[in-house]
Amino acid sequence: MSEKKDWIYTLALFKQKYSRGASWTQILINFGIITANAKLFEDFFYYHLGLTLPMVIAIAIPCYIVICYLIGHYDEKVGFWQTENNLSYRFTPYSEEMLQSIREIKKKLE
Repeated sequence: MSEKKDWIYTLALFKQKYSRGASWTQILINFGIITANAKLFEDFFYYHLGLTLPMVIAIAIPCYIVICYLIGHYDEKVGFWQTENNLSYRFTPYSEEMLQSIREIKKKLE
């Protein structure tokens, strides 16, 4: 596949880089949200659980990371992630063309 370096290519490349950057930014924002919520409920954590704000943050962020990882792991095990990726290939003309070419090569080899 040869790519044309026109405005569509430039826009698609921008969107791809933007999406990756937005994903990483969302992770950082989530840590900020955890910290803000910990500060909001600081009195509750201190009076009911005896935890100071740094202790709550030190517990909450690793718990958040582990929970996100476990959800992603479960998503992969169940197969939802693979189904989602297969659907993206299904609606991409280049992928369909590539699959047909692979099937033709496979038939020739058999």
